[in-house]
Amino acid sequence: MDAIVRELGRNVGGPMAKSIESTKYEFESSSCRTPQYLAWHRLFKREFTAFLKSQGITVVKIGKPNHFDMSGFFQKDAQWWYFRIEDLRWSKDRMLVRTAAHDKDYTGGRNQYLPLHNAEAFMRAFEQIVR
Repeated sequence: MDAIVRELGRNVGGPMAKSIESTKYEFESSSCRTPQYLAWHRLFKREFTAFLKSQGITVVKIGKPNHFDMSGFFQKDAQWWYFRIEDLRWSKDRMLVRTAAHDKDYTGGRNQYLPLHNAEAFMRAFEQIVR
């Protein structure tokens, strides 16, 4: 995956572009966290945090690498948001986002989704949903 990330760095540009593109790769299935997943998690965490900061969001809490998924919280103005990307081996076409009462509220508001098929669609949907 690290080699793929380096290659993407040469071929893909823009905020979230490397992360979104790397999500499309087939992930090796395993009973433990793989180097491929850990590299993806580092990349996505870095780019998503930078993207959120570019949107004026300064409070970002992303969970530690789990088992082929990612989740966390961010706060825009006074509103908390929960996000989650399901198991990358099977379900990687969208990111769940919903309002939350606080940074431990895993049940929160109405489920909404950001597409993970390209960075531009992701950013447009983010701007429409997270206002």
